[in-house]
Amino acid sequence: MFHISHGMFRPICLAACTAVVSGLIQPLTQNMPRTRSVLILGSSVDRYATENFCGKADKFYRVKCTDKDRGLAVGFWFHPGVGINGDLQPPFFNESRYGAGLRNPISDTRGLSKLSIQLLGEQSPDLVVVESSLWDLATWASWGFKNVTDERLSQWGDSDLRKLLHRVSETFNKSRIVFRNAPTVYKTRFLIDTNTHQYSDVAVSSADAIYKMNHELHKHLRNGKLYGMFEVINYNKIMDDLIKERGFRDPSLWLKDGYHPSGEPSKRYFNKILELMNMTTVAEKHLE
Repeated sequence: MFHISHGMFRPICLAACTAVVSGLIQPLTQNMPRTRSVLILGSSVDRYATENFCGKADKFYRVKCTDKDRGLAVGFWFHPGVGINGDLQPPFFNESRYGAGLRNPISDTRGLSKLSIQLLGEQSPDLVVVESSLWDLATWASWGFKNVTDERLSQWGDSDLRKLLHRVSETFNKSRIVFRNAPTVYKTRFLIDTNTHQYSDVAVSSADAIYKMNHELHKHLRNGKLYGMFEVINYNKIMDDLIKERGFRDPSLWLKDGYHPSGEPSKRYFNKILELMNMTTVAEKHLE
């Protein structure tokens, strides 16, 4: 008969107990649903919506949180548009407090992958939302000292935006890529130079410029998708629907600056993201 001494019993027992516990825990871990993820590459319009959903603010260029109830990791990172030449390189809007020499993270595919890991803990988000509108309009106005031209918008639609989205899809080739269009504004934002001189005939953003931008975007829809490849979240329609519900252009639909959407439209915009992911949307009274 094999004899186990008292001194040998404890390590054998510990090993056996550990094996039993591991056997119990492992199936539970394997059966836990995977946290899904969304990466938003856009402007302060997207940042406000993300801050509202997350219930917190971080820095101007980033916000991240995890909604444990939904099993959703959310990350926002700022990008300043396609740039003056449409090559994702500086200079960008030169009247911003952040400076015209900002780097566009989309210009560096390797850095963009690292950014996703930093925000979400994974290299391939389930969904990537991309925006390029208000900063593009502001960049063109501030360097050209004129309102956006039809020629510049044609270049944006024919070439710049296409390159931007293909760069994102190359980086996140396993992700679902969605574009977000520009919401209309309540006030026209005029260009102000470094000497605080206001150019009252040059709009950094205006309802007319955004209408033209979204019209250009519409020309490139194929079967409801941008360039026949990318779904579009229609933020402009969200604002139009709210205006119709109110019966007038209610200024409370925007923040005091007149061009950032306020809490209700921000909530509806984020709900569109949740709908794309087949997740429960934010309740009516949340974020108000």
